[in-house]
Amino acid sequence: MTTIRLADLADASNLAALGIQVWLHTYATSGIHQAISDYVLAEFTAEKFQQLLIAPDHIVLIAEKNAHLVGYAVLKLDARCNDVSHTSTELVTLYVQEHFTRQNIGTALLSACADYAQQSTGSALLWLSVNQNNTRASTFYHQHGFRKYGVTYFEIGSERHANDILAKPSAS
Repeated sequence: MTTIRLADLADASNLAALGIQVWLHTYATSGIHQAISDYVLAEFTAEKFQQLLIAPDHIVLIAEKNAHLVGYAVLKLDARCNDVSHTSTELVTLYVQEHFTRQNIGTALLSACADYAQQSTGSALLWLSVNQNNTRASTFYHQHGFRKYGVTYFEIGSERHANDILAKPSAS
């Protein structure tokens, strides 16, 4: 059985390790080079997750199976996007360890994120960006009612990667 809960400071190292694993599996598909190593080792640290966990404008949720971390999601509250005017909560990250994909863990995390956004902001609508080459993630979000609203770019070293900005349409 999968449990979704708020992360706490004791989860920081596990979050960093899972983040590295999922990020590398997803984006280092041609192997490792210096810019990737530098990025991963700087961004996915226990210290950065500890800072995130105490930040009042962020919510970190984790998915566990048998008391083991198998996925996590990060929300940023009051994160407005010019391309998506009807929501102000960004789904910054939704990662599920490869061994646990296709077990509805991502769906459970996404649902819990919408619930927390509703409680925190009064709206369950989220926006996010997803790498245009990450077809599995794009398909997942489209299956959950998200639509493309624009494009942004993620830069790593001298490389620039196009990301689609997605959100669910507003009810109005």
